[in-house]
Amino acid sequence: MLMAVKKSATPKPATRAVRRPRGAESGVSTRDALVREAMKLFAERAIGAVSLREIVQKAGQGNQSAIHYHFNDKQGLVIAVAEFVRAKFEPYFAAVIDEISQLERSGTLTDEDLVAGLVMPLIQVFHADDTGRDAIRFVARLASDGGDLGQSLVLKQCAPFLNQIEPRLATRHPGKQREKLQFQLLLGMSSTIFGLTAIGGLRHSPFGGDHSTLYAGRFDDLIRDYVHFVSRGLLGD
Repeated sequence: MLMAVKKSATPKPATRAVRRPRGAESGVSTRDALVREAMKLFAERAIGAVSLREIVQKAGQGNQSAIHYHFNDKQGLVIAVAEFVRAKFEPYFAAVIDEISQLERSGTLTDEDLVAGLVMPLIQVFHADDTGRDAIRFVARLASDGGDLGQSLVLKQCAPFLNQIEPRLATRHPGKQREKLQFQLLLGMSSTIFGLTAIGGLRHSPFGGDHSTLYAGRFDDLIRDYVHFVSRGLLGD
């Protein structure tokens, strides 16, 4: 089953090392430093709330015209960050599609394998490292306050992958209205993206008793039950 292959991603400890300015990291170009710092700042706050001056300063760059030199303007920088994030997602997406294709050829592919394939790349990116967490949060910002440009960039990142998952589910469920399936796929992906940005909330529970911390030390169980939850929503009437 797909989840068994992909469940190796585990959350990193909450503690982080003191971070140097991006520009101070050896081997990081000015352009890359600006992209990485912009992604981090955009992920933390609304895109419109981050100034170009702040990005340049946080990236450890002394030249205030660096963004205009490399990206022309803020929109060009947002597009560059989106391309950086897309490149980070691609190997995870490709690995999932390869695994789905193998299961398909062996005749063992299940609906939940396809749903796991929808959400696991996002979960794996988020738990890979600090950059992965910033990448997911940036995508959430693009979707929520990036306007038409943000929506188009999110679709550009997700569309090729979704178009590998959707026809397979449609073939397995010919009686399901196609538009409804597509809508539910988008909901499943977006709920995963936004849910990951608030994943810390699962460390506390309002229910008290012995379950004050949900799924403590049982990350694989959490993912299994989440995939089952999304699967029921996608495949129900």
